Amino acid sequence: MGTATHDDDHDKHSVGASGPGWVPMEPLPSSEMFLAAFGGKPPLTAVDILDPAFDLVACQRQYRRAYEVLGSDTASADKLRHAASELVVAQTDIEFLVAIIDDAVAERLQQYRRQRGRAASRVRTDVVGEIALHTESIGEIAARMADLWEAVTAKTKRPGGDEISEARQLVDLCQGYDCLAAEVETGRRQLPGV
Repeated sequence: MGTATHDDDHDKHSVGASGPGWVPMEPLPSSEMFLAAFGGKPPLTAVDILDPAFDLVACQRQYRRAYEVLGSDTASADKLRHAASELVVAQTDIEFLVAIIDDAVAERLQQYRRQRGRAASRVRTDVVGEIALHTESIGEIAARMADLWEAVTAKTKRPGGDEISEARQLVDLCQGYDCLAAEVETGRRQLPGV
């Protein structure tokens, strides 16, 4: 019997992107769910958003390492070329994963509005201008969370007890995200492209 991987655990625990048909779907995962996914805990729900979020951590790590090599004044030309290539690949992968998350969020919000009923999903044309538009997508926020998670993880592996400023930034970002998610779910804030 082999060791279960992250994906194997997902297959055992998840029923699909939105779960069984009789369970009301939560439109957006909480910041705690994102952090658990970053840490490698297989999500039980919101797999369509949290699986790509998990992959963002590896991409952010690849980006960070390549960036460090490019900033080194002792790296050889070959190492610099390789780092430049890795940086481009990581950035492309991050953008791809952000798009996957944003597509999943848009679909989830449409399903959520349908579950709540047609009346709740209708936007009155006379109040559209009053709904605040957020300038950053959930995928972009998840990418920033993953970047901060990777920074905190990398720094906690180093010796020394210095305070990690990225940890505070991650906490603040998570709190802001949870407030945004609540506003999106109640219709008080709109996401770009949704």
